[in-house]
Amino acid sequence: MPSDASPWLRGIIDTLVGAELLRCSSIPHRNRLAVILIDSAFETACRSYLQHRAKVKLTDAHKHRDNLISTVKAKLTNVDADVWNNINFYYEEIRCDFYHQSAGKTITDTALLDYRDTVEFVIDQAFGTKMHPTVEELLAEVAANKEPEVDVAAPAGSVSVCDVKDRVDKVLVAVSQAVPKSVNDLNEFFKREGESLRLKPEDFTNVVARNSGSKRLFYFDRAESTWKPSKGGLRRLRDLSGG
Repeated sequence: MPSDASPWLRGIIDTLVGAELLRCSSIPHRNRLAVILIDSAFETACRSYLQHRAKVKLTDAHKHRDNLISTVKAKLTNVDADVWNNINFYYEEIRCDFYHQSAGKTITDTALLDYRDTVEFVIDQAFGTKMHPTVEELLAEVAANKEPEVDVAAPAGSVSVCDVKDRVDKVLVAVSQAVPKSVNDLNEFFKREGESLRLKPEDFTNVVARNSGSKRLFYFDRAESTWKPSKGGLRRLRDLSGG
């Protein structure tokens, strides 16, 4: 959690992190549950914005979503009508159905990401934040706090990063041999090895945070502040090297 995050923003951020954890999980109806959390974060953000930024005194009328959104729209004049229409569509056609009626339905990955991005955009406009990078940073922290299965890296040079095709495999090979503290260390290793792949910070977060933990490929060594292969990652490296 960013140290300068306002108290009313912390719960909103955690809710969006929870939605991302669900979205990246193996729960069959993860997208349905993530939509409900994202919409909860949106409504909470609207009330927090009115109370703490716009200095509007909330009344019983604001407990009704239509009144709440109308008041926020009147304040956030820089948000286009198309954005509000998008949020309204997902709320009326998807979220309400999921929450109140259809526990067996779900939503596509593309639609879920569209709704998430739209909600985060409105929150950013309301609070002057950069919500998605903040959420990604906290996802990486969650991954870093997981207990490692193994405390050693794979032997350097067991497989060349240039010989593997999959991007996650390339990152795994690079992590095993460079033992990076950050994406900059990883990109320097790619450069030294003659590998064309370069990662942005958010790309690195996506790969390691979503492939970490006891049954995945990476773990964060908190004592050394470095990323290393997990036990599962070492098994994958042996497969890649033909061992």
